[in-house]
Amino acid sequence: MDEHGRLSRRRFIGAVGAAAGGSLVGAELLTGTALGAGARRPATPNAALAALMEGNRRYRRNEWERRDYSPVGERRASSQKPFAAVLACADSRVSPSLVFDVERGNVFSVQVAGNGVDPGALGSLEYAVAVLRVPLVMVLGHSDCGAVRSAIDVVAGRTSFPPSTFGAIGAVVDTVVPAIESVPAGERTIDRCVATNANVQAQALARTGPILSTAVAAGRLRVVGAVYEIASGRVRLA
Repeated sequence: MDEHGRLSRRRFIGAVGAAAGGSLVGAELLTGTALGAGARRPATPNAALAALMEGNRRYRRNEWERRDYSPVGERRASSQKPFAAVLACADSRVSPSLVFDVERGNVFSVQVAGNGVDPGALGSLEYAVAVLRVPLVMVLGHSDCGAVRSAIDVVAGRTSFPPSTFGAIGAVVDTVVPAIESVPAGERTIDRCVATNANVQAQALARTGPILSTAVAAGRLRVVGAVYEIASGRVRLA
C-alpha cells in the first residue's frame, strides 16, 4: 500500500464507527469499467448483485467488455471504490474479476481454499464493508472443490490432517467441516456440499458483529452464497 492509500489505525477505527452508525456513500461515477463508460457505481445490495450477475452472463456469452491492462495510473492508484466483495476459493481457475467481467477496482477479492471464514478472511471482509463501504458480500464456492472434498472425507472419518505432517492445511479444512456436518450423511454429494458450504459461510458472515451484522440489519449490506461452475463459467446463487 502506497503513502496515499495507507490507512492509519485512527482513521480505520473512525471509518468502522461511521459504517456501523451511518449511511453508505451515494453512487459514484466510475469510468472505463465493465459497467460502461460513465456508469454509476451500484449503491444498493440488489444493484450490486445484479451488476455481478449481468457481468457473468457476458462472460458466459464471450461478450466481455474491452479491458485496459496497462498500469492503472495516478487517479486509480490513490484509492479504490469496489462495489462488491467476493470471498472465493483460492483455486487457480477462479478469478472473480474475470468471472464477473469487471475491471480492476470494482471487486474486493478475498481468496482462501474452501472459501471458509477464517480470521484473515473475516477481517478483510469487515474492512471492505466498514472502510470501502461495499453493499454486497458474495461467498463464491466452485464445482469439484478440493477443500470441500477433503472436509467430506474428514467428516466421514476417512482422512485427517495432523499438523505434524500437514502443517496448517487441517485448519483450513476445519473451516468447511461444520457446513458438511449440516448435510445428512446420505446426501453429501460434492455438488450439495459445495452449495451448502457457500450458504453456511454466507449466513455466518451475516450474523457476525459488530460490523457485518449491523450493516445487514440496517439494509446497507447483503451477504449471499453462490457457486461457480468451472466448466460452463456459470455463477448461480446457492
